[in-house]
Amino acid sequence: MPGLLEYSAGGLGLLALAALESLPLRPLLLPAAAASHLPRRLGLATPLHLRHLLAGIVSALFLLSALFSARHHLSLPTLAATALFLLYALAPLAPLRAPLPLPLLDLVLAAAFAQELLLFAHRRPSTAAGSENRYFDLFLVPVAVCLVATLLAAHDPEAAPPRLARAAGLALQGTWMVQMGFSFFTSAVAQGCALHAQSRVDYTIKCRTHDDYHRARSAATLQFNGHLALLVLAGAAAYGAAVSRRNQPPSGYRMLSKEVQMEGMPLHSQF
Repeated sequence: MPGLLEYSAGGLGLLALAALESLPLRPLLLPAAAASHLPRRLGLATPLHLRHLLAGIVSALFLLSALFSARHHLSLPTLAATALFLLYALAPLAPLRAPLPLPLLDLVLAAAFAQELLLFAHRRPSTAAGSENRYFDLFLVPVAVCLVATLLAAHDPEAAPPRLARAAGLALQGTWMVQMGFSFFTSAVAQGCALHAQSRVDYTIKCRTHDDYHRARSAATLQFNGHLALLVLAGAAAYGAAVSRRNQPPSGYRMLSKEVQMEGMPLHSQF
């Protein structure tokens, strides 16, 4: 199904971006020709060109999908949002005389997240009664997290907490987008509800009765809580692995026994 494929591909791309965003800090390694156009103090989780290259690919795919559906008015806000994300991805590689500062790049990304927030907040008219609206309402939570984290990163580009919060928001966006694809375009749709599509971008999930509609909304909330719990568990596991690895002694070294440690010490210091 085209809808399932698009949602799954977009979700996996966001998960890959979240993984790059959460990597430990290390210096940027770039060719001299490209490095002359970039800030000197980058301090990012991974080489900047790799993260921006992946962001550009994901944004370009969303932009192509929106252009393919440009005859529908619902795709016009998508064009604006994806264009901002693509601008953020390509801006550091532009051959400018002066490098773009990191706070400016984060402000462009914040504008893209703000546009995405408006896109999903006003995707449907207020009179629409489809259960898919519950999924899009819950999608606003990770988008808002990314927006706030990006604004904080613009204030201090080298601070780790805003980047980690943005990585968590991107990861939750990715998993929830995959969930929406399966919930909308497969048999996993809530019992008593079915997909009614007028076009590839104009669809709704209609339920037979009022009880079916509330059951579908409750199922969406339960699924979102499951995704959030999975993200917390994954983050705790990653943090525990990082802490245990940091506390391990370097390879080739071993702890001395207590007797060896006390050899050569002055007699008065052994008591």
